[in-house]
Amino acid sequence: MDGPPNPCTIPPRSMYSDRKLRRPRWQQRGLTLIEVVLGLAILSLMAGAIYGIIMGSVDATASLASTHAEDRRLETFLERTRTAFAHFPQGATVELRITENEPLQQELTLRGVRHAFLWGERPQWEQPAITLAPRPWPDDRTSASRATNPQAATTPPPARRFSLAMTTPEFYRVGSDGDPLPDSPLQSRSGNQLVRPDEKGRFWMDLLPEIQSAVWRFWDPGKKQWIDQQGPSRPGLIELQILLPGRRHPVRAVFTTS
Repeated sequence: MDGPPNPCTIPPRSMYSDRKLRRPRWQQRGLTLIEVVLGLAILSLMAGAIYGIIMGSVDATASLASTHAEDRRLETFLERTRTAFAHFPQGATVELRITENEPLQQELTLRGVRHAFLWGERPQWEQPAITLAPRPWPDDRTSASRATNPQAATTPPPARRFSLAMTTPEFYRVGSDGDPLPDSPLQSRSGNQLVRPDEKGRFWMDLLPEIQSAVWRFWDPGKKQWIDQQGPSRPGLIELQILLPGRRHPVRAVFTTS
C-alpha cells in the first residue's frame, strides 16, 4: 500500500524559482561613471582616427587629381611647342632675350610662324609675332589662390608665382577710332577687355596657369654649349626647362627646327 510522498525527497517550488531569478553579482550591478567615461573616450578616439583616414584619403585624391591636371596641361603645351618648331617655315626666326637676371626671366619671340599657338577660330595669324614668357601673378590673384587653399594658412607664401603666357599683336586689335575690332580674341561680347595690358601695352594669355620657373636655351654649335640669350636666328636645338610648383626637378624638353 502506497503511502504519502516523503517531503524530504521533493524540493519546494520556491527553490526552483529562486534559482531561475538569481543572477551573479556582476550581472546585477550597473556601469560606473568611470566606465562610461572610458567608453566615450574610446569612441572619440575611434571617430577621430576614422575621420583622419577619410580626410587623408580626400586630400590625397585631390592632390593626385591636381597633379594629373598639371601634367596634362604641360603635355599639351609641350606638344604644341614641338609642333610649332617642327613646322618652322623658311625665313622664320627665333629670338631669346633676358628681361631679368635674378631670378632669370626671358622672352622667346617667334617671327614668321603663322600657325603656331593659334587662338580662336582664325586659320592663321596675320601678324606672325608670338612671344612666350613667364608672367608674375598679380597680388589679387595670389591672395585669391591662398584664400581657396585650406593648407595655405599653415604654409609660408611663395616669394613669386608665375604663369607661362603668350602675347601677339592680334590679341587685342583696335580700329582707327580706338574701338576693339570684332575678331579681337581678348574681349567679351560687349567689347570689354578680359585682361589688363602690361607696361608695354601688350596683352597676355596664360598657357600654363602656374609655374615656378621657365628657362630657354639655344645650342651654339660653334661654342658647343647652351646659351641663354641670342638675337633673331634659326637655332637647330632649343631647350626648355619648366619647374612646376611642388616639384623638385624641372621637366626638360629639347625641340628641333626643320
